[in-house]
Amino acid sequence: MNIELENIDNEMRIKPPVSPMKTLILSIINGFFAREENEPQKLNTNSIFLKDTDSNTKRILIIEEDEYNIWVYVLSIDKKEIDFEGFLCTVVSPIKSDIANRDIHKKEAPMPIKYTNKYSWVKNLKKEHIKVDWQDNIVNVWIKDKLYLIMNTDTKTSYSKGLSSDCRYGKKMIKDLKE
Repeated sequence: MNIELENIDNEMRIKPPVSPMKTLILSIINGFFAREENEPQKLNTNSIFLKDTDSNTKRILIIEEDEYNIWVYVLSIDKKEIDFEGFLCTVVSPIKSDIANRDIHKKEAPMPIKYTNKYSWVKNLKKEHIKVDWQDNIVNVWIKDKLYLIMNTDTKTSYSKGLSSDCRYGKKMIKDLKE
């Protein structure tokens, strides 16, 4: 029988023998808890994520919901990076905010109320409500049969119905532009 020593409070003591059964039970328990800590976080399965490809140019558009907003991304022609983005709408109630335009990244907080209008917040939005229409150098994104976003792939500019003014979220859609 081997005698093991352990240091407890700066005193060397004889370590009590551990039975094989106790070792097995402890390793099972440790393995169980280790698995729980390493499990990936579950994604919100209700989040919107759509992909659409232009049949002519093969450009790809991605619509993605983050914690606060829904963003539309046009990928570069080589599909290796985002070419430009557009603000579609917010998924949470816009809040009053004193945060200056330069103080926070647009994707890290709810949209400040000063940029909103009656189209900014779309309640209970589902994937089925969103439609994409490619026309030459223009991508139109519709929500419930209303034009919400115009993206010009030549100028890499987006115009959003959900913005009350031009700001860090994008450019306000001008009524004459498309409706």
